Amino acid sequence: MSDFDTENQLDTTSSSLIKNIIDDLFSYSTVRWKRVLEFYFFDDAVLTSPIMTTEGIDNIQYVYTVWQALNRRPPTVNNIVFDGRTAVVHITQNLSPAMFPSFIQLQVPAIVTLHFRETEIDSGLLKIYRQEDSWTLDGLLQSMPLISFWYNEILRTVMGKLVTATGDLLDAALRHANKISNRGREIQSRSRDLAIENMEKLDEYRANLHENYLEGIRGWRDRYHVVRNDAFLIEDDYRHPIKESRTGTLCFD
Repeated sequence: MSDFDTENQLDTTSSSLIKNIIDDLFSYSTVRWKRVLEFYFFDDAVLTSPIMTTEGIDNIQYVYTVWQALNRRPPTVNNIVFDGRTAVVHITQNLSPAMFPSFIQLQVPAIVTLHFRETEIDSGLLKIYRQEDSWTLDGLLQSMPLISFWYNEILRTVMGKLVTATGDLLDAALRHANKISNRGREIQSRSRDLAIENMEKLDEYRANLHENYLEGIRGWRDRYHVVRNDAFLIEDDYRHPIKESRTGTLCFD
């Protein structure tokens, strides 16, 4: 026999053993579940659920005794997943309290997680040191006929519409805020471009103003020199008086 065949055989044997342990643990045979508690649970094992926590095999046994006394039918094992250290068991609790008529029955989905560890280091022998029972509010509500109808047809529908309406309002608000933000960025960009354009025009105006100033100074100088030259000419005319010659003509000295 090959190693692969041997490994498959061990996996099959392990899975079969886990299934037998779980079937006995959740059976309503006192002998069977007591045997599982005795041989496959540590003495200080812990049992937890959403409503209680207890420790020790004796206390766990009392819990199973009370549960069996309160319900007519054992739970139904739906699926078992075991990875070598942890077994996750999906069950359906068939709640039918003995003090009520037999037609009153609730089926509540639950998950039982069994945690294993070695009894000694490298011994290869595993025992359960913790059992965790859990169920959801949804599972409890679904198990009650009238409440499940109200839960599915009214509460869920109303909450769905309320959440979608709220989401629609939030989406519209986010879109509007995004538009405002984009418009603000656009205005900021245009303002920046306009400021740059005005600065360029101002620099150009300053350059033209300086050039015009220099040109005005040069024009004033030119006009000043022309006027001054004209004044000199007039002054020279006054410095040379006109005299009449003997022949009757005018002459300048």
